[in-house]
Amino acid sequence: MALYEHVVVTRPDISPQQVDALVEDITKIVTEGKGTVAKSAYWGLRNLPYPIKKSRKAHHPLLNIDAPGPVLHE
Repeated sequence: MALYEHVVVTRPDISPQQVDALVEDITKIVTEGKGTVAKSAYWGLRNLPYPIKKSRKAHHPLLNIDAPGPVLHE
């Protein structure tokens, strides 16, 4: 299996608890696909280098995922 590093960019109007719930959902999907989440870190609400759909900030959770390719596609 390969090691992948993902930063998930989420909308700024959701709460950090909702971001944690999203990370838990992603972790559940990865573990069901016979992979593991080696590390998970929340980088906080940060500025984006350019606006995305008129948003200048976003939540940035980091996930280090050790899983086969089809799991990442899911």
